[in-house]
Amino acid sequence: MAALTIENAVKNYGQGDILKGINISIESGEFLILVGPSGCGKSTLMNMIAGLETVTSGRILMGDDDVTNVQPKDRDIAMVFQSYALYPNMSVAENIAFGLEIRKVPKHERAQEVERVAKLLQIEHLLDRKPGQLSGGQRQRVAMGRALARRPRLYLFDEPLSNLDAKLRVEMRTEIKKLHQNLGTTIVYVTHDQIEAMTLADRIAVMKDGIVQQFGTPQEIYNDPNNQFVAGFMGSPAMNFIPAKLAGTAAAVTVEVTDANGAVQQLPVPNSAALASQIGNEVVLGLRPEKITEPLPHKEADPMVTHLPMKVLVTEPTGADTMVVSELNGTQVDCRLGPRFDVTPGAAADLMVDMSLAVFFDKATGERIDR
Repeated sequence: MAALTIENAVKNYGQGDILKGINISIESGEFLILVGPSGCGKSTLMNMIAGLETVTSGRILMGDDDVTNVQPKDRDIAMVFQSYALYPNMSVAENIAFGLEIRKVPKHERAQEVERVAKLLQIEHLLDRKPGQLSGGQRQRVAMGRALARRPRLYLFDEPLSNLDAKLRVEMRTEIKKLHQNLGTTIVYVTHDQIEAMTLADRIAVMKDGIVQQFGTPQEIYNDPNNQFVAGFMGSPAMNFIPAKLAGTAAAVTVEVTDANGAVQQLPVPNSAALASQIGNEVVLGLRPEKITEPLPHKEADPMVTHLPMKVLVTEPTGADTMVVSELNGTQVDCRLGPRFDVTPGAAADLMVDMSLAVFFDKATGERIDR
């Protein structure tokens, strides 16, 4: 398996830069996910790694090899596409073996490889069927099997699960995760689904408008976002953004919020030193929904925890949790409560706000200000 390095990669189609200086580096065996909204440039970057798009400037390296101008067939990569791209007139076994046949791998070795891959993906019973006789999830397994039979240096997955229904998508996500753990392969995976990104990746590159907004581990991206875009894109439900004003002293900065009774409350701030110069300024407070809960006895002594009466607007029971839309500082906020905590829409509820992982953004630029 090969490590992958992308150095200041730019792509220009003549009407401005589509990719604006991408810098990403992963180790051999890591799972990299490129995530972002439609049009952010993630598929273009994938195609540049594959050699299907030329690089306007910059470099792409696999291991120690500069492959920037190497033809796709000579890069030793395998791709799994959104559309499966299976040959309808071939059996599953023939589809898996096709790439090996093109490379003139001996017949007995092809058969051994098909058997190995089929067992790995649990599709041994499907080898004699044609693609038209398979479900969507089975077709995706075959497409993955064709790539795995190649044993290339790098695997590229281009939104492979987007055509599947929700239940099957979750199942296939688990299969891909298990596959990566068992084989230790180097994978670059493109998706617009932030849940896929969080659950599968070793490293995530969050992209917007041709720029990597943040590159890091799932936990870094989730708990320590660079800006409001990353904070709002990653997480379901998304992070709450609450307009507020900083107060207090340099030694103990606080943030002012107005509760359901119209009283101004001072919430503690986890990083006073970084925000001391912002006292008196209007900012955007970022809080994950799971940090606004019912009162939890084991957190009562935590200095970062405060009780707030908050007006309940909507309740959404999900079984394991109850998602509640409430109001704070005139803004709707999502809260994640236990299923047995009783709240009534239209009434105020005593909720607990944990500020330990609160983040703060500049109101004008959306960039972090508490670092």
